[in-house]
Amino acid sequence: MNMNMNMNGLFAHTLTDLIRGIRQNKKNEQGYIAKEIADIRLELRRNDPDLKAQAIAKLTYLQMMGYDMSWASFHVVEVMSSPKFLYKGIGYLGAVQSFNEETDVLMLTTNLIKKDLASSNASEIGIAINGLSHILTPDLARDLCADLVSMLNHSRPIVRKKVLLVLYKVFLKYPEGLRLSFSRMKDRLEDPDPSVVSAAVNVICELARRNPKNYLSLAPQLFKLLTTSSNNWMLIKIIKLFAALTPYEPRLTKKLLPPITTLIQTTPAMSLLYECIHTVIAGGMLATTGSGSNAESANNLAATCVTKLRTFLEDPDQNLKYIGLLALTKILPTHPHLVAEHKDIILKCIDDPDISIRMRALDLIVGMANKKNLTEIVKRLISHLLPANDSEPSSVNNNGSALTALMDPAYRADIIRRIVFICSQNSYANVMNFEWYLAVLSDLTNVAGVNVGTMLMQQFMDVGVRVKSVRSYTVQLMMRLLADTRLTEPDSPENANSMVLLAAAWLTGEYCSLLESPENALELLSQKSTAKLDPAIQATYLQSMLKIFAYWMNSLQYSWNEESRQSLVETVDLLREGVTEMFSRSPDLEVQERASNVSIILDIIAEHAPRNQLKIENSISFAPTMPKPPSILGSLYPLFFNQELNPVAPKAQKKVPVPEGLDLDSWIHEPIPEPEPESSDDDDFLNEKGSPGYGWSGEGAEAGKSKKKSKKSRDQDDPKENTEAKAKRKAERRERQKHDPYYIGGSSSPKSQKKGQEDLDVDAIPIVQLSMDGFEKAIVIGKKSKSKKSKRRERSRSPPVVPVEFATEEMPEDAMLSASDDEGKKSAGAYPEASARGILDQDTSALHSVDLSIPVGEDEQLPRAKPYMKPEEVRQYEDELAQRRRVDALQANKEKKGSKKSKSSKKDSAVAEGEGKKKKSSKKSKTKDEPLVAIETPVVAKSPSPEPPKVVEPVVEEPAKTKTKKESTKTATKVKKTTATKKAPKAPVIVAFPERSNIDLTLNENVAVTYDIALAPSSASSPIVPGNEPANDPVVAINFRVHNRNLTQSTSSVRIVLADSFDIRLGGSHAGQESVTISPSIEPQGKAELSLDLLILGRIRYELRIMGTLFYEINGHEESLEFNFGVPPSTLMLAIPRLTGADFSKILTEQLELFSATGSATVQLSTGTTGQDEQFWDAVEKITKEVTHTHVVEVVDGAASFFGQSWQGYQVAGLIKVRKGGEKTNGEEKEVDSTGRSKTIEVEMKCTDQTFVEGLAREITHFEAY
Repeated sequence: MNMNMNMNGLFAHTLTDLIRGIRQNKKNEQGYIAKEIADIRLELRRNDPDLKAQAIAKLTYLQMMGYDMSWASFHVVEVMSSPKFLYKGIGYLGAVQSFNEETDVLMLTTNLIKKDLASSNASEIGIAINGLSHILTPDLARDLCADLVSMLNHSRPIVRKKVLLVLYKVFLKYPEGLRLSFSRMKDRLEDPDPSVVSAAVNVICELARRNPKNYLSLAPQLFKLLTTSSNNWMLIKIIKLFAALTPYEPRLTKKLLPPITTLIQTTPAMSLLYECIHTVIAGGMLATTGSGSNAESANNLAATCVTKLRTFLEDPDQNLKYIGLLALTKILPTHPHLVAEHKDIILKCIDDPDISIRMRALDLIVGMANKKNLTEIVKRLISHLLPANDSEPSSVNNNGSALTALMDPAYRADIIRRIVFICSQNSYANVMNFEWYLAVLSDLTNVAGVNVGTMLMQQFMDVGVRVKSVRSYTVQLMMRLLADTRLTEPDSPENANSMVLLAAAWLTGEYCSLLESPENALELLSQKSTAKLDPAIQATYLQSMLKIFAYWMNSLQYSWNEESRQSLVETVDLLREGVTEMFSRSPDLEVQERASNVSIILDIIAEHAPRNQLKIENSISFAPTMPKPPSILGSLYPLFFNQELNPVAPKAQKKVPVPEGLDLDSWIHEPIPEPEPESSDDDDFLNEKGSPGYGWSGEGAEAGKSKKKSKKSRDQDDPKENTEAKAKRKAERRERQKHDPYYIGGSSSPKSQKKGQEDLDVDAIPIVQLSMDGFEKAIVIGKKSKSKKSKRRERSRSPPVVPVEFATEEMPEDAMLSASDDEGKKSAGAYPEASARGILDQDTSALHSVDLSIPVGEDEQLPRAKPYMKPEEVRQYEDELAQRRRVDALQANKEKKGSKKSKSSKKDSAVAEGEGKKKKSSKKSKTKDEPLVAIETPVVAKSPSPEPPKVVEPVVEEPAKTKTKKESTKTATKVKKTTATKKAPKAPVIVAFPERSNIDLTLNENVAVTYDIALAPSSASSPIVPGNEPANDPVVAINFRVHNRNLTQSTSSVRIVLADSFDIRLGGSHAGQESVTISPSIEPQGKAELSLDLLILGRIRYELRIMGTLFYEINGHEESLEFNFGVPPSTLMLAIPRLTGADFSKILTEQLELFSATGSATVQLSTGTTGQDEQFWDAVEKITKEVTHTHVVEVVDGAASFFGQSWQGYQVAGLIKVRKGGEKTNGEEKEVDSTGRSKTIEVEMKCTDQTFVEGLAREITHFEAY
């Protein structure tokens, strides 16, 4: 035998053979790997450590291919404990690959790792530390923390360095250890070995990422390292840590300035240079709030940083270029003039093929735009929107990927938004020539390539209303847009910027006095292509048409003649026809209404307009005079042009005084009553909406404060108002809000809401930028632009710069200017950056609660690991603990009963005597309800006699068969009579359970395997007395049947190999064997059987599985078939004498405390043709006999109680009942039959062992044959 094992080990496949075999068996890789895994299982069963290490190495490789190796975790621990360094490394590698926090055998590794950490071989210590860092659990971290901290004084620097690094992982799992060992770790900052110091800095920096304030005490030591160390990577870590510490200690800024400045000026390392600049920015060292030397030094440092960052932009490395732009973006808010000096290199970055670099460069350009460079920046940005043959030659046109990115609709829309933003920010503070800006907007309309018409429309209207000096040019430009067929007749309306026509129509109508030819404008507004435009544009066309017509008709009365009359009649007829044909039948309601109004007005004018030729009259002076113009000519003009339209000031809304007697808290219309969740007390913030006028850029827009201030002023104006009246009105308003379907309530209190309004800094919100984003619609590409020459002809020359005259911003009457009018004027800064947690970041939330400022007490020490216990000792300890609990429960039960024992026994006997009579006499008897009352607290205890139950001559019941409805009714009646009878049977009836046989296990094209499972006779004949501990383990008998499905070939060498398990072991004649032979050979279509006795170790549970492999040979090739099946807890149930109702009641009454374990299950009855009563009793029989191996004690209408006992002495009592029709469980109503009765039954159980009763409940739930 030994020689055979040695030969097997000699010729076993190595890892190299495994890899070679996988490559050679590509067509049948799964089969080859399955065979190798079976061989690995056999190799792990042998005692050869070399073979086991080789098997674990192969299994680790297969695990990396996706195959599970968790079943071999115990063997991994065995290889980890090998004295050979090579095998130990293989074991730790297998643990790293397969172990997790749920691995059971991790509890066995504590002493093993402690032993390896104490090794004199530094390599073994290194392997143990590396493996520990991957398999750490909270328990391992707690038990090994003290050992690791003590190793910080190890003589080998490599060990100290590795211990420091693994302590970071330990603190994540065991945060309490950080405070207890922080002083020891702090000492490593002064370690003589630089690698140990670097490791300590790394760990401290990682710990300080989430809670930097905890590590302020390390500032002196870190500063010393900053000024003395030459390790660039360590300096980067230290500088990063100082950047996080400076917000908590402002004095650090002045201290760090000299060494960091020296590093910026002298270091050639780009990484260190960037971290220094980043620390300077984050630490506020560039702030120039002071005066004198401090401000001058800050400016000099900022200039040095910007100059150094220019070298980043000039470097061909894209990463350096990106971080250089990022750093410049952070310097821009404090020193925009320094960044603007390097405008040339920043503009070159816009042509970079990398989209991320271009976007960062655009961020910079937006921030550094001013009056001097605005024109150049806009010109450069527009060049990116032109086609390649029209733009200036640059590197971007020679790069295919960059050109593709430039044509991206999202990128083009972003460029246009930035152009509009930099020109319109701060109320157009940077625009010196508004005619130039209007020309730019007009060009963007044609070259955008995406639909940004709404944004451009808003800009046209805003500039036209605000800037008086360019209104004439604006009107002329709008006329050109109205005549542009690319806008009025686009090939695809959704791809054109036709919304600018709305601004064109509105401006020409509002300032029609500046039109050179109003008749031409009316003709453009009434052309047939207008019917294809957006309804909003059509509505504006109608309104502007009426305004222009009113102005033109009013001007006719100053030059009234025959030509004017004819022109009036022709124009009126033209407009009437156009309005009727194009607008009156529009599907849009707004257009229909406006068209109807315009049509009626034109009809009235047509009715009063003179249709006949004018007659020239002679006056007294004999000079010919024209007749007086009709009064209808001037009737429309006053309706539109009595007052000039001016922009509304941004602060106008909050300056409006509240009229006396106006209650803003009262409802205008009472809401419709409707139930609604309770809302907040104060709805001021939710009901208030700002409605700014054109060009509102957000300067000083503090809409959130206006309501509050108005309420304060109202309170001051009305000091006589009664407080009780206010409270009453507020309560009424809250009551109305409860029934308001349109009111959105908040969860915060009124005080917190008001405080949030006061703290809200509305001025800090980039309102203009956000409003531009809101205007964006679907991004599409427009039509191709024309040639360069034609574009130059169409685009007018830039007009000369004229003095800018802004329109007066209107304020409400009686508005008072205040010092707060200039609030909120802030320069544009960099775009905010969102911080997100990376997928590789460690969860350090547990370390936040650790306060390192609290000194460690003398009694505070790191915990030591508990002594190791073998698995057998653990099981023995758990069983002893369970026994002590049961004995304590019995003792407590005896003490509680005391004097009540005699009374309860008399009461039970009385109940037993009257049981039969009450069942016969009345349907509402106590006996009918008694089982229900008893099973609501199901209690089943040990039998009245402490001795094991005596086996008497059993009266065996026939196995259950399919019954008819009549037979089922008779059976139920018979059971009722049996349980209700007063006299006990002569011999106790022992229920025989049906065998679990011929259960399908597994099969393939060659063989099929079935099995039987039952409690072995040796265990069934020697059950445990309830309350006593078992002297041995239960034995389960399993009978395997192997059927050869092949019609022609025989199978040989049929054997079974069971997997190793802590819970199951071979017993009987096969004890200690690794494999069991079923048959040397099985003929075609033949069968072979094998009976095995399995010892169940420890406690049986529902998840207890038996795993193994069936090996056989066919056609000279060995094949395998894996199997896996469970051992139901009911397998250990005993066939015990049937209890009477009196005995059952007595057990429930006297031994209630023993049954603390509970379990329940729900069974859905099948929908068949049989009646519900028959279905219920069939289900009761299956649950008791086939599933739980118990017996029925008592039955009533729709309910039955049952009782059973297991080999371990666990006793089970339960109640099976029908759920009432329409009863809801978890909010869902269960199915009922035509009679309204439920088809669902419930099973409630109580037992003396929680694990056992949970297993029975799951068996009931998963049983499929109800």
